[in-house]
Amino acid sequence: MKKSLFYYLFAVLCAVNLFSSCSDEETVPGGSDEGTPVDLQTPIIGTYDGTLSVSLNGVNITPEPLAQRIFVKQDGTDKVEMSLRDFTILIADSPLEVGDIIVKGIALDGEPSNVELVETKVTQQHELLGSLDITITGTVADENAKLNIGVIQHMDNGNDMNIAVTFEGTRVSKEVDDADYSKTVEGFYPLEGGSFTSDYQAEGFELKWPNGVELVAVGYNKVQLKSTYISFPTLVEKGNATQPIEAESIKMQKSEDGSLIFEEVKGHNDEDEKAGREAVDYTISGSLNEKVLTLNVTMKSANFTINYKYVSGNLQKTGNDLLGMTFDSDVVVVQPEISDKTVTFYVMPGTTAEQLKLVPVFEVSEGAKVMYNNEEYVAGTAIDFSSTVTLKVQSEKGVAKSYTVSSAEMKEYSFASNLDTWEMKNADGEEYTHYYEPVDGWATSNEGLKWVKMMYPNLYSKEAPYLVTEVEDAHSGHAARLETVDTKGQAGFGGFIPAVPKVTSGSLFNGIFSVNISNTLKSTQFGQPCTKEPKSFSGFYKYIPGKTYYEAKYPGDPSKANEVNEVDKTDAPAINAVLYEVTNFSTDYLDGTNLLTSDKIVAIASVADAGTQAQYTSFNVAFEWKDGKSWDASKKYKLAIVCSSSKDGDKFSGAPGSVLFVDELSISF
Repeated sequence: MKKSLFYYLFAVLCAVNLFSSCSDEETVPGGSDEGTPVDLQTPIIGTYDGTLSVSLNGVNITPEPLAQRIFVKQDGTDKVEMSLRDFTILIADSPLEVGDIIVKGIALDGEPSNVELVETKVTQQHELLGSLDITITGTVADENAKLNIGVIQHMDNGNDMNIAVTFEGTRVSKEVDDADYSKTVEGFYPLEGGSFTSDYQAEGFELKWPNGVELVAVGYNKVQLKSTYISFPTLVEKGNATQPIEAESIKMQKSEDGSLIFEEVKGHNDEDEKAGREAVDYTISGSLNEKVLTLNVTMKSANFTINYKYVSGNLQKTGNDLLGMTFDSDVVVVQPEISDKTVTFYVMPGTTAEQLKLVPVFEVSEGAKVMYNNEEYVAGTAIDFSSTVTLKVQSEKGVAKSYTVSSAEMKEYSFASNLDTWEMKNADGEEYTHYYEPVDGWATSNEGLKWVKMMYPNLYSKEAPYLVTEVEDAHSGHAARLETVDTKGQAGFGGFIPAVPKVTSGSLFNGIFSVNISNTLKSTQFGQPCTKEPKSFSGFYKYIPGKTYYEAKYPGDPSKANEVNEVDKTDAPAINAVLYEVTNFSTDYLDGTNLLTSDKIVAIASVADAGTQAQYTSFNVAFEWKDGKSWDASKKYKLAIVCSSSKDGDKFSGAPGSVLFVDELSISF
């Protein structure tokens, strides 16, 4: 069913850049009678302040026009681009955050004093809304702009949805500055070096608070004023002579003199008898110029109305993030990867401790500095990375964040296994926790079944076999046997203990299995770094499907994995090799939720027709590349080989008793 345009239309506009398609009439926009081109760009390029009106099927849904700034930029030699940044409207008193609307390639006609934006039409096919017909028109005359955006959504029942947006405004600057300054102004503004005054004086009343205020970027030219306290009289002898103030979002606009003007926001504090505070209403406005913040605050209670002016000292940046770290060294194969507070870089196999004395180059938050051994790091100084190193990044405000940096040898994975050598896991645990997995980076879903055995032995006996086992029934040597089992199914608990599936499939893959209680499908971390272009995936398999197939009522939902229907269907295995892009080798991976669907995937080699086979059958399938994708040696990749005894085991569907044997798995490069 199509969603209502009322709720989704603007999200469509902001998600897509609209490119022009000229109307049927062949004219030469902006040409004079003599054929000499007329400059129609210069008279209209700039920044416009005005208001927006929005109607839906002829009904105005903005009783009060919305203040809006738009930007008109040059686009080529004779066209313009028009943009509305961070567009938000109120519908039934609820904000609908639209985002950016950008219209490119708008042709121009008319005269410099009266420029017409030539009608631009596009048809957009949208996943939720279906077919959208979009029309853009407008004029700019004597510095005044009027823009019309019309959108028609064609509904199946013939009741098309028609929405119209009108902007009217005046060019306030010939310059176009649509930059986002929120990150630039983010930080702590101390009272030290500034001033704090009010128009209220009384015996015993002092302006002690705040001693500083902090701004945090929360969107395009929007900042949050973090909660702080401001001095305010109390009617109670030992009451708290302060009131809290804060603002979740304050819009900023750049003025002609270069300062940033803060839009007025309002707030309210309820009465707090215990703290001796009255109920108050307050307003906050202000400006920022040359790293100095000026706030104008008015506090009004039943007994007092006080106007404050806070002028800060110079901005102290609060960022303390390590944004980048690099080495200029032949032994470093992969430059440092930063994840939260850990940093990992990869070096050539056999790199010595002496070679790990490296000179790092750091990129940190604005105003921050790197501390090493409790002293500011001196650029160009070598650090010994033969063991884990702790660094700190300290903000201008003086708050530090610690990072641990370690190196690892870059292993060259063969992506091949004859599955002849296995090793015991959980050797120190109770006997029922013991199971085996192939060596050299291979993992299985056995650890997940161990958890079921431990927590729910009534659903799956501790003595029952594991999902993946080593067998001599092989094409050569030993092989892996993967089985789908019946784990009975049980509902989850409290929203944090997942359901136990009715159907649990066996899986074998290269990568890591790390139990994720909240979402069991995320327990599988598929793949290893791949530095060569894979060509094909080969091996041997045989397969016997189970007798009764159970289909999940809620496919892929771990919280309802116990709910199934018995259906007339034959199970099949999954045998896939997936190549995908990563940004970070140490933390990026595909899992059971997105192995075949992630937009990071660039190529797949799949045994698409895998099914019942009584004897070992060979396969050799080529990698098929996604549209527009090809091997790029400058990018990072991981390659995952994943086999499952039930093709839809990741959806908690399959036939208990289905058994897949695999052997001699290999990738050709």
